[in-house]
Amino acid sequence: MKTGLLTLLLLLAVTQTKAQINVQAEYFGESHYTDENNNKLGESKGSAAVYQVNAKIPISMKINKDSLAVVWGIAVSGSYTSLNNKDFTQDRVLSDIVNAQFSLFNIAPLNKKWSMLTFAGAGIYTDQTKISKMGARSVLGNAGTIFIKKINSKLDLGGGIAFNNAFGYPMLFPAIYVSYNSPGKYNFNVSLLSGFQLSAGYEISKNMTLSLIGEVNGQLALTKKEGKDVIFTHQYIVTGLRPEFKITKNISLPVTLGISAARPAYFTERSLKNIFNNNNNYQFQLSPYASAQVNYKF
Repeated sequence: MKTGLLTLLLLLAVTQTKAQINVQAEYFGESHYTDENNNKLGESKGSAAVYQVNAKIPISMKINKDSLAVVWGIAVSGSYTSLNNKDFTQDRVLSDIVNAQFSLFNIAPLNKKWSMLTFAGAGIYTDQTKISKMGARSVLGNAGTIFIKKINSKLDLGGGIAFNNAFGYPMLFPAIYVSYNSPGKYNFNVSLLSGFQLSAGYEISKNMTLSLIGEVNGQLALTKKEGKDVIFTHQYIVTGLRPEFKITKNISLPVTLGISAARPAYFTERSLKNIFNNNNNYQFQLSPYASAQVNYKF
């Protein structure tokens, strides 16, 4: 799950040609902390809150000779995660995570069926909340190229490579692109872009849609522990009901109530030998989940 989270965090959802901004707050209720065999670690337990902002803004759009749009744009995101940990006897979980990312992207159509997405940028992934204490070790560079095919009016599939230096060395990772959107009275959507999102919904009225959703998301912190460079992973799998209220043509308010099925939170050494090491995949158990979001498209 560690390499998957790295790819999800660094592969931004930059294929929309319209500018959009969203602000979200998430809350994870208290649950016990367990090891990789699902055994409780004493009375250790915790809850969490995640606050994040994402913006995608096209800065240039030109129509080529085939009447297809070539788009340049920027993607900016930031998040703050507060982990409220109780009764831990060892230093297993951080209290704060700050992530901030910036990318420049280009979407270039190759023909009517194929397009190429390229992106490059950098981000900071740290456990420090003061800028003066954020060091170079917490900075990641990222870049990639993905070839995307429009299968039909609803489905886009693609693949390529993404680069980052998360494990201390420049490395290439596979990048997968999936976007399925079936609008209408009954709608079904799947997205594997800056995370994994799945939803099946029903349009109750022109101003309200009720959906059953499933999502995977998370945050990272690159820090030091006991004199060693380490990666702290905080990931979560959530599901629930999401009523979405359409306030205006451009503004909507999704609210989600459900559960966090799993919330892994653990340290691993920042080295190549630990890239596929799953021995420290400790996690918080099932807990209540709630989120509220504001989406603005313009």
